[in-house]
Amino acid sequence: MKPSKTQIFLIILISMLILFFLAFSVYQEYQEQKTILVTSVIDGDTFEIETGEKIRLICVDTPEINETGYEKAKIFLNSLSLNKKVRLEKDISDKDSYGRLLRYVYIDETFVNKEIVQTNLGVLFPFGNDTKKCDEIEAG
Repeated sequence: MKPSKTQIFLIILISMLILFFLAFSVYQEYQEQKTILVTSVIDGDTFEIETGEKIRLICVDTPEINETGYEKAKIFLNSLSLNKKVRLEKDISDKDSYGRLLRYVYIDETFVNKEIVQTNLGVLFPFGNDTKKCDEIEAG
């Protein structure tokens, strides 16, 4: 029995949808693996990248302006990341309520979020559902 035109159309449509979703998945993975330049540091747990987007480190909290330790944390993040290429890794949420991208950040093999906590310039700060790597950050 020969398939009808409708059946052929549905097979082609389903095949195209599967290919689209596979390609989209690969593209998203590629986007997460590429590196991007840090253009300015805002404070000890937030910086800006070349696209103009602000990145907020996940599972980390550093002192706010006018709090003890603010300058040290900002200087540390600045020396670690400014004008360097970083790799950003998403957890569950894309952005926080201020529109900043929530990310784990790597410079080569250095896990920036963990470095800030391990050097006592910030504290572990699990928030919401974005906690996949909080245990790794806390571990010494």
